[in-house]
Amino acid sequence: MNFTESVIGFFIKLIMKNYILLTCFFLAINNFALGTNEIAQILKSSTVRISLWENYDTTDKELYAGGSGIVLNEYRDTYFILTNAHVVLSQFCLLDSEDENCENLLLGDSITLTVDTMDSSFEYIVTEEDFIFWEDLDLAVIAIDGAMYKEMDDLQKLEIGGMWHPLQPVYSSGFPLVIGNYKNYRDIFYDSCVINAGIFDEAGMQELMNYSMVHDCSVAGGMSGGPLVTQDGKLMGINGLIGDAVLEQGWWGNIISSDFDNLKYAYAIHIYDLYGSVLVAQTGNFDPQSKFYNFLPRLSRKEHEGLYGYLLDNLNANKSLLNKMFK
Repeated sequence: MNFTESVIGFFIKLIMKNYILLTCFFLAINNFALGTNEIAQILKSSTVRISLWENYDTTDKELYAGGSGIVLNEYRDTYFILTNAHVVLSQFCLLDSEDENCENLLLGDSITLTVDTMDSSFEYIVTEEDFIFWEDLDLAVIAIDGAMYKEMDDLQKLEIGGMWHPLQPVYSSGFPLVIGNYKNYRDIFYDSCVINAGIFDEAGMQELMNYSMVHDCSVAGGMSGGPLVTQDGKLMGINGLIGDAVLEQGWWGNIISSDFDNLKYAYAIHIYDLYGSVLVAQTGNFDPQSKFYNFLPRLSRKEHEGLYGYLLDNLNANKSLLNKMFK
């Protein structure tokens, strides 16, 4: 399920008009920094492995591709997983094509998508009816209905953070497809780094497709959809974009120049962007009849007061809906 409403203009306006991230740029608060072992345990229990399989129900089962995600919320018997849209689609036009006639494509019938964790006792099969995504924001939400299973693993959700500043220490995790990890059930990798910059200008936001947070954690293929968390273990961003090397070929195909600077940085979508998008698209979050009802964790109004005020005053948000996003 996708949303046709364009939200890119919304996010550009959000950034350009004193968005809360600008307000909090130099005011990040990490009063309860955890040890690295505690952070690793939090990431291990909340980062999920997303696998795309060929011949899933046969003895020739083989991993076709993979990504990562995080446990965003739990409501009644349903767990909600946050990941990148490009992880759950075979073609995601925002990243894969500049053609105006491009169409987002679902996975073919020959591919089976599953979700599990390092400690899972079960794999959870995801169909096209089990996820939603945004056309102009590289995010998707997967619903895993516990009523469909006799037993469920105890998946641990991440608490939502939000405020940050340059050089703030952060941590990432995911299931990369790299040497030593090319196997059906990939191991989880971790990294620590700092936030290098925030991209807020219109041209930069368009070029980066709303990946506004710049950091230097190692992020490889297979880690798309994984978390970026603070020193107190709170979710601040979703990884999913890294730069490409720029190579120039000569007439005979030989490389005549190369530039690898883009490989130094990775990019994340700020978690607040998800909250803004829910107010401008029909996601099912506010619909009791939808399987995606209450997929969005409610935020502490005291802790996220700046975001609440911005959404209310500058976006003319429906106050009754806004209050359902905060507590």
